[in-house]
Amino acid sequence: MRNMFCPNCSAKNSTDQRFCRSCGMNLEQISAALSEHIPRNAVLDLDRREKRLERFGQIAFGGFLVMVGLAILGILYTIVKYMILSGDNPWAGSLMAAFIVFAGLTLIYVVFKEDLKDKRKKLAHRPDIEPTIELNSGSDLLLNQPPAGQVASVIEDTTELLPIENKTHKL
Repeated sequence: MRNMFCPNCSAKNSTDQRFCRSCGMNLEQISAALSEHIPRNAVLDLDRREKRLERFGQIAFGGFLVMVGLAILGILYTIVKYMILSGDNPWAGSLMAAFIVFAGLTLIYVVFKEDLKDKRKKLAHRPDIEPTIELNSGSDLLLNQPPAGQVASVIEDTTELLPIENKTHKL
């Protein structure tokens, strides 16, 4: 599925859509013009490459996280064995172990938070899924207010300000 932008309002739309979801403009001719310029198989090839690259990135990042986890466990083992269990410096070893554990938990939190943000961004760009409206404080009050009255037009009563020529001729 390819995307295009509406020439009227610049909203992102799918080439399969007949009308813009934002302003309602007819997009059939624009979609036809785009399909003439970009062959369909080239787009499919780019989509396949993008998916492969994303899978490769997931595998590489997953391997990196496994290695970081193993390093943290190795450091914790060393601290417990040589500082806490040997009795040389148990307080310092306990503090270092707690620091490393919480640093690892913070790293895991950041990774999961960024992954969630990335997934939300991808879902927001999918036209088949309607975005959910999240009400933050104060905005729900606007929904409960009665609608405003009729707004005056910009051009109402402006003809009174124009100079009037007297076109009647006296004899």
